[in-house]
Amino acid sequence: MKIRMPGRGLVRTAALLAMVLPAAAGLLGGAVAEAAPVGNSSFMWSGDPGAGGDDQARWYASTDGDVFGATASADHGSISVTINRPGDPWTLDLAAPAGQELAVGNYADAVRVPETGPRPAVPSVFANGYHYGGCSTLTGGFGIKKLEWGPGRTVKELHVYYNQDCDDRNVLRGELTITATPVPPRLALSLTVAADGKVVSATGRATLHGTVTCSKPVRLSVTGTSVQQLAHTTTDGIVYSTEVACIPGQPVPWTGESRNLNGVAFVKGKLNVDAVIRAYDPDGGRVITATKTKLVTLTKS
Repeated sequence: MKIRMPGRGLVRTAALLAMVLPAAAGLLGGAVAEAAPVGNSSFMWSGDPGAGGDDQARWYASTDGDVFGATASADHGSISVTINRPGDPWTLDLAAPAGQELAVGNYADAVRVPETGPRPAVPSVFANGYHYGGCSTLTGGFGIKKLEWGPGRTVKELHVYYNQDCDDRNVLRGELTITATPVPPRLALSLTVAADGKVVSATGRATLHGTVTCSKPVRLSVTGTSVQQLAHTTTDGIVYSTEVACIPGQPVPWTGESRNLNGVAFVKGKLNVDAVIRAYDPDGGRVITATKTKLVTLTKS
């Protein structure tokens, strides 16, 4: 049979806190249940697992906070991978025919990895997770594009495509990559808003200032909203700042203004500011944000 490659229409999901993943089924050849942590990794599945119309594909990645582990059997004939996402854990088990070591190449006509006992005389595969449980028998295959063993039962590099057709579900296909590249640290941002500000009488706008800090060099602007409660009305505003070149490890000052939106000028007094900064993290391929709420005292400039 042909190994069908996965499509690219993926639904990316936000990273969540780590959780304890149940031990993987199908650990072959003496592999232990606790998979050794691995570095920069990704996993995807697509198809129709039957868990809802919006669950046709999903992507998991170390850079999104998902935790990966991989363990090989003592004879390198099988690999068990755990993908740890809160509320959505997955495992991917691969095995060569009995007596063989896994290697780069195509493994067609595969059956389901057995939960216990020796490996079968044909290849075996099983991708199993929150959206795809209860597969008793299957036919499928997998293609290993890259494989490098680490010390003992560890896996240093792995790139594999897989597909499986369960007896009671539709075809599931996907891709897994494990690399030795360490997971880059996530961009960290923080923001302060100073407690003092000014009202420009000529424009009725408020000038604001504060600092930003970052863990990587990025360029960013402060935006947000502001509200001033007056005696008989409320003044709503939107916050803008000039762009700041943030230098890691030190607070960088920012200045900006809050412009009223409803034609009512800001005046001397208290102004509630909700500020936000956003920056793109090139290592993780995501936008990172930080927010700050502050009650600012405005005086006339």
